[in-house]
Amino acid sequence: MIEFIDVAYEYRTAGGSVPALRGVSTTLAPGELVTVLGPNGSGKSTLARLANGLLHPSEGRVVVDTIDSTDAARVWDVRSRVGLVFQNPDNQIVATTVEEDVAFGPENLGVERESMHQRVRNALATVGLSGLEQREPHTLSGGQKQRLAIAGALALAPAYLVLDEPTAMLDLQGRADVIDVLGRLRDAGTGIMHITHHLADAAAADRVLVLTGGSVVYDGVPATLLADTRLMQRCGLTLPPVGRLAEELRAAGVDVPPDALTAESVVAAL
Repeated sequence: MIEFIDVAYEYRTAGGSVPALRGVSTTLAPGELVTVLGPNGSGKSTLARLANGLLHPSEGRVVVDTIDSTDAARVWDVRSRVGLVFQNPDNQIVATTVEEDVAFGPENLGVERESMHQRVRNALATVGLSGLEQREPHTLSGGQKQRLAIAGALALAPAYLVLDEPTAMLDLQGRADVIDVLGRLRDAGTGIMHITHHLADAAAADRVLVLTGGSVVYDGVPATLLADTRLMQRCGLTLPPVGRLAEELRAAGVDVPPDALTAESVVAAL
């Protein structure tokens, strides 16, 4: 389990310190999908970097499977347990073929060759890129590149995967492909922290964490948040167009659940 225990973080600048997180306490368990929402500047990306020890708390503690993230002697234990995927996959793609890119991480960790090849095969199969091993990454679509970045993280065999806005640069099909991969990873036992600005992504989560101004303003099940308009307004969140349609249908007496935030889910409810 990843535990954030009363965590605060401040960025140091020439003009002084800038607080990014204040008193954040939450967890991520194996096999749990947590969606993190919040406006720009709310601290979401800082939370991601704290999760695998890229940043250390200014106050409080981050503990990964009983290992303190500030323990210098076990930094690689933390980072091998917590995979991190960023918004722009081009920033994480380092090799000239798909296969070599996924193998980069395990190879640098000294993983035995046959085991490394098996990890690469498994990771590519998980994200639906089998058969593209010899493709040059720059020829892939945006969605395929993001799935390649996820495969590179999976090849390190992490217990947890933290993704910072992984669908922000993708079209609808690319987003759907990535969301499908996250659901399958969660079902296989990986703990997933999905940071996003798409409220519709919350419908698939086990739990939603909302940050505003560096503080947690909601930490609970999606249905409670999505059914409470005032609470969402307080969290700075607005329903997507399909969600507003579902809200109007409920007001008219049609039984559409609060977590119906996509056209497919609304049609299924009807």
